[in-house]
This record gives sequence, structure tokens and C-alpha cells, in this order.
Amino acid sequence: MFGSGHPQPPHRKEVAMQIVQQQRKSFASTELTVDMPDASRVAPPPDDLSIRFSVAYTLGEYLSMVREHTGFLLRHAVPEVRRRRVLVPLALGTAACVLALAALLADASGWMSGLLLAAAALAFGSLPGTVGFWVVLLATPFFLLKKRRMPVCDFTIDRTVIARRSKAGECRRGWDEVKGVRSYSRGYLVLFERGAVPIPFRCLDAVQLERLRGFALGRSAAGGITLPA
Repeated sequence: MFGSGHPQPPHRKEVAMQIVQQQRKSFASTELTVDMPDASRVAPPPDDLSIRFSVAYTLGEYLSMVREHTGFLLRHAVPEVRRRRVLVPLALGTAACVLALAALLADASGWMSGLLLAAAALAFGSLPGTVGFWVVLLATPFFLLKKRRMPVCDFTIDRTVIARRSKAGECRRGWDEVKGVRSYSRGYLVLFERGAVPIPFRCLDAVQLERLRGFALGRSAAGGITLPA
């Protein structure tokens, strides 16, 4: 006749819905939203990290690289040029010696025979076998002058730029300007259209050496660069 005054217990389905809504509310209040950073400001992956090191060049390693690179150029010249570099100095030196001997036998003036002997010495001195002597004679004063201007060089190298900072200022060259990278006994020689940059092995650890080679290989894959075998 009269309805029960007690409220009906909630249905189990309603209880479950209330629990889910409460959980969603608590998650929403503690949810962390992370915005993706601008691609231009994202740090590069480890392989793209720049290499930083300082170099105080020594005369010995500089002469070593110049001597080895000069020898490489002579060995890889076209055969006709190589023959000319040998035959022409031999012919001129021999002719000068013969003329000097003839001048001495003919009792000619001493300055004439001396001049001819000096010409013979210069001709024989230009033979490929005398490269080491000329490297020391000509490259040493050049190195000393450059060392005075740039006693220490600080390098920063990445996939796009080779930057060198010294007392003389900063020089930046792109990898797209690199014409070749040669590996010699004391270090790498990075070749440009005009000039080269020596990078001694002693200034780099194993990881930096591998990364530098990776940069060079990346440039090689783009074309226009030669790497040592």
C-alpha cells in the first residue's frame, strides 16, 4: 500500500560507471602534456656532434705532411709529365756541366764556368729525388712565419663546416669546398681548391678520428672528393 521509505541500493552497473568517471577525473588532473619541440632547435644525434680540438703545430709534422703530399703529387702525375720532370733536368744539368768543363779547358773567365756549374746544380736539384731537400729549404721559413701569426689553432668541425680560430682571426670553410682528404703518417690533410688544412692524429682521440672520417665519407658520398684507400 505504501512504498518503502528506504532508498533503493544503486545498481552494480551504476557503481562501476561512477568509479570509472572518478578515475578519469583524477588522471585528467595529473596528466602531463608534452609539446614536440621545433625541429630547428632539436639537438643533433650523436653522430652529428661537432669535433673540437686545439693544435700547436710542430715543424717536424708540418714538413712530414708537405714532403709526403709532394711525393704523392709526383707519383700520380701523368707519365709524360713524370718523364719530363726527370729528363729535362738531366739534359740541362749535363749540358751545363759539359759547357763548364769546356770553359775551364779553354781558359775562359772564371765567372762563366762558375755560372754554368751553378746552373747544373739547380738543374740536378730539381730532380724528384731531391724533394726532401727542397721541402726543408723552402717550407721551413714559411712554417716559422705562419707559426708566428698562428701559434695555436682552435678547430670546430661538423658535417657542414670546418672552422679554425687563431690569433689571426677565424677561417670557415664548408665541406662542399673540400676537394680531397689524404691520410699521411702524421695526420690528415684536408685539401681545398687553394690551400690545405693539416689535422695531426695526436690532437684527436679514437672517437673524434672516426667521426672526422664519417664527415669526410659523407662528403665523398655527395661527390667531388677523393679519400685515401
